[in-house]
Amino acid sequence: MRGPETPAVRIAHILPYDATQPGGVQTHLFALDRQLRRLGHESVVFAPQHPLRARLGDTNADLTLHPSDLLGLRQFLKRPADVLHIQEPLLPLFGPLALFHPSRPPTVVTLHSAEPAAERLYRRAAPFTRRILARAQAIVCATRVTLDTAAPGLPQPITIIPPGLDLKPFQSVTRRSSEHQSLLFVGRDEPRKGLSVLIDALAQLPTDISLTVAGPVRAATVRRVTQHGLAHRVRFLGPVDHDRLPALLAAATFAVFPSIGGEALGLVLIEAMSAGAPIIASDIPGYRVASRDGHAAELVVPGDSQALSERITRLLQNDARRRELSARGRAAARRYDVRRVAQQHILLYRRIASAGSRHRLT
Repeated sequence: MRGPETPAVRIAHILPYDATQPGGVQTHLFALDRQLRRLGHESVVFAPQHPLRARLGDTNADLTLHPSDLLGLRQFLKRPADVLHIQEPLLPLFGPLALFHPSRPPTVVTLHSAEPAAERLYRRAAPFTRRILARAQAIVCATRVTLDTAAPGLPQPITIIPPGLDLKPFQSVTRRSSEHQSLLFVGRDEPRKGLSVLIDALAQLPTDISLTVAGPVRAATVRRVTQHGLAHRVRFLGPVDHDRLPALLAAATFAVFPSIGGEALGLVLIEAMSAGAPIIASDIPGYRVASRDGHAAELVVPGDSQALSERITRLLQNDARRRELSARGRAAARRYDVRRVAQQHILLYRRIASAGSRHRLT
C-alpha cells in the first residue's frame, strides 16, 4: 500500500489489442493494472470492442478502425488522468490518434515488438515514427531486443522497463514427478513460434515421449502430426485458460519454446521458468535475454529439428541438469514479477506527471 506521503497517481491505459484474446501485451498490461490498483492508484484500461485482426509480418495484430471504438477513445481521453500510457503506440489507429489529441495528459508509450516487420517500419519510415513518438513524454522499450528493433525510428532517449507478470500462481506450484516423459508447448501456432520444428523433432525421439500443445493450432500442424504418425503421442488442448497453465507446467518433464525469431522476450517462457519447468528454447535474442544468456535454459539453434531432438534426449537423461535449470529459471523469472515492475512504472509516472504539472504552471 502507499504511504501518506505518496499520493495516488491516476493512470489511463490504452490497449490497441482485443482484450478478450490471449497475448503477451494483454497479459502484461492487465497484471500491471491490477497491481497499480492494489497499491492504491487509480488505473483504468481502454481497449477496442471491434478490432480488425490483420496479418503483419509473421504474426497477427489488431487494427482499430471501427467508428464506435474511435468515438469511445475520444470519450476516454476526456476523463481526468495524471498520466496516459499507450501500449504499442504505432498500431492504427488508437496510438496515433491519442498522441495527437490536444488535451491528453503527459504520456508514456511502451514498445514491445521484435518482429522483422516492425524493424522494417522503424527503418524505412523513421521520419514518420519519430514524429509520432516525439509526442510522448517518455518512451519505454520492453527489452533490449525491442530497443534494437526500434532504434532507427526513435526520437529521444529510452527507458527499458520489462513486462510485468503476476507470477504468484506459478511460483507457488509444486512440480510433480512422473515416470512418463512429456514435453509441453504453450503458445499460438504461428509459423514463427516453431511448433512444426518441435513436431519434426518429436518424430526423431523414442516413442514413449509425448507432447502436449496448449494453444490454438492450425490445420496444417494437425496434418503434419498425422503425416509423422504421431497422433497417439500429441495431445492438442486448444486455447487454454491462463489459470490452467501452472498445473500443466507442473506436470511436464520440461517446456519447449522453439520459436525461430520475432520474440522480444517470451512471457510464457518467463511463466514456465517461474513454475520451475526446465526450459529448452531457441537461441534467439529475446530468449537469451529471458534466460540470462542461457544460464537458466538450454538454448538450441533455431529451426534445427535434429539439434532440438538431440538436446531433448540429453536433457531427458540428465535429472541433475533438469533440477539445476528449474532452480535457475525460478530465480531468473523474478525480474519480471509485476510487484517489482509496477514500482518501476510508478517512478516513471510520477516523474512525467510532475514535469507536466510544472509545464502547465508556467
